[in-house]
Amino acid sequence: MYQCVSYPAAEPYPPSSQSLAYFSPTTNHYISPTYFSPPPPPSHLHVGSSPPRPNNAAPQRKRPKYTRSKTGCLTCRAKKIKCDETKPSCMRCTHGQRECTWPEGVPSRKKPAPKKQHSADNHPSTAGSPGISEASTPPTRHPSPPNKPEHQTLDLNLPPLVSRRHSEPYLSLHSSGDHGTHRRQSAVDVDDGHSVPQYPHNPGPHSHVLPMIPEMSPSYPQPQRFNHSYSHHMHTQPTPVQSLDTTPGPSRIPGNNSARRHDHNSHAPNPWNNPHPNILNPVDPIEPYFPTIQERNLIRHYCDASLSIIMAVPSENPVVAANVPLVFNRAPGSDPSTEALRMALLGVAAVHQSFLLGRSGVTPGGATEMMQLANLYRMKARQLLASACTTIEGTQSDASLGASLTIALIDIFTGGHHWMRNLDLAKTLVNTRGGPAVMLARNGTVSKPGCVTGASRARLMLEILAIYEIFGCLATGQPPVLLAPETSSWWHDQSNASSFVENVFGISRALVPLLARVTSLASRSLENKSQIVELGEDGLEALENDQADECSVLYGLIESWSDPSNDLPLRVHTGNNIYLSVMKIILLRDVLHQSPADPMVQECADSVLTLCLECASSKMTVDLNWPVIIAGSQTYGSERAKVLELFETFRHIAGCYEVDTSEQIVLQVWGRLDQDHPGADWRSVMRDFNLNVLVL
Repeated sequence: MYQCVSYPAAEPYPPSSQSLAYFSPTTNHYISPTYFSPPPPPSHLHVGSSPPRPNNAAPQRKRPKYTRSKTGCLTCRAKKIKCDETKPSCMRCTHGQRECTWPEGVPSRKKPAPKKQHSADNHPSTAGSPGISEASTPPTRHPSPPNKPEHQTLDLNLPPLVSRRHSEPYLSLHSSGDHGTHRRQSAVDVDDGHSVPQYPHNPGPHSHVLPMIPEMSPSYPQPQRFNHSYSHHMHTQPTPVQSLDTTPGPSRIPGNNSARRHDHNSHAPNPWNNPHPNILNPVDPIEPYFPTIQERNLIRHYCDASLSIIMAVPSENPVVAANVPLVFNRAPGSDPSTEALRMALLGVAAVHQSFLLGRSGVTPGGATEMMQLANLYRMKARQLLASACTTIEGTQSDASLGASLTIALIDIFTGGHHWMRNLDLAKTLVNTRGGPAVMLARNGTVSKPGCVTGASRARLMLEILAIYEIFGCLATGQPPVLLAPETSSWWHDQSNASSFVENVFGISRALVPLLARVTSLASRSLENKSQIVELGEDGLEALENDQADECSVLYGLIESWSDPSNDLPLRVHTGNNIYLSVMKIILLRDVLHQSPADPMVQECADSVLTLCLECASSKMTVDLNWPVIIAGSQTYGSERAKVLELFETFRHIAGCYEVDTSEQIVLQVWGRLDQDHPGADWRSVMRDFNLNVLVL
């Protein structure tokens, strides 16, 4: 369990000037008890003595006692004073210049006539007594609590999660007629109104959320399924494409209550001086970092859904544990690399939301608007990352590398386009820090168990970048660089950090260098085909012989390869067998130039599709698009139904727009195979349609 990630600090602090170069341990932030002002002590309200009457009165009557009103207005109930129940404003609230609020459904009645006193021992109502002056009414410094639905007060007695702020763009989407409904929907379960909301420190094995993100409840979509009510709550109103302002301001600084936005249509109560100790409006601790409700919904969706769309093996998510704390490590708006990462994380969530909306059809036009928002986040992240890379601190920052990799994930989910320049920037950042081996050495401090910091974070980012590069090289036909034979020593050195390849990508770490070698050989073979005229027949024959020998060696390694451990997860074991067959297809088709109808090619393709269907039956389909593209492009007849079934399953379990791109490539190959087209292979289709896409 990645439990070392702590709550974001809620106290004001100046921007940090320390560099994140080489090693930046995560600071343990927490919500200080001083962040929430202590509630005022219970006040026992008393009425002062009445001023002396000018006439000669009988013996002075006893001072009236205040009793709590059970059927009066909400303001008198909160003050624990008697209410004369006059509507629309009772006498108590009129004298005290307070807002008189009533529960819904209470009928109006006229002011009761004062009763006659039969003896001096009788205690008249303090609300209707003419002898009580305005000055004797207990004063108040702050407005009374706003009106709440009756069933919420009587049945739940729950405080609202966030105070309503009409200046926030997301809230402005709701009409005034929905206020009551919105208040009821915003209630959360809190055991004690005096305390800060508590979050689980030890989530169960099926809880895949960060402990620092509050209100992570089942109301958000769970992995491997789409919650229509969640999407409807977020997108029943059109989502405006907002300008993304990352300039630090008062609203972004925790604890700066004077700069908080309030409802201009009513007198909102001060949550820190609430006269009722059980009515405390908790402030969301991530609000300074994600100031709008839309951003907070998106980052929670990212943390919720990333397990099913990023992790091949459902387990603790190191990608979230590595990236999200970087956002909380710096003051909001103080560091461009951190802001770039923040925007990129929101962009990933927006893309996935767009795909879910488009697939479900819940909100017409919602998918397009969310995609526009995702593109806006991506553009802003690129701008901020470019600004960060102009400084030494920015080029040495883990946040910069994390932002670049997260932007690459946006590119993958949007269909795999426009990824090359950003991935080249990520490799440049690694080279600027001395290369993979130097990065791991400088971040040599071993993280605590379950944490993804220091060397663990550096290794995770390098592994993701290396595998992204391999899959990108499958599309471009270029050889990998990070795992080239002369530069891959860092991959085999695991002395200072554990690996995350198995759980993130669903294959063994030891198999990745072999995949890189096969990809490199295929690249050289494709390059030689374009140099037939320059080399001549003799030179081409010699090269083909050399490549055939290397191909034979690699084919033998693939045939003899076995799992490095007997206790691998079933998804990893299956993933290894899938990619072993995929590598055989690449060697047979791209290096040995065998026909797709070749029996060995058909045998490998059938094995890939069968194993992928097994993963689909277990709902573990992350990072299987490339195997289905390569194997599906070799199929004929009834076998093609398996390919279409797999793509449809990918969409419903863990896919995004890259599934559509993958399916279109295969459909184009099938059309060419059926017409005996000379370019009936996935490489030719991608080249002819300019589809050098990055998919996983």
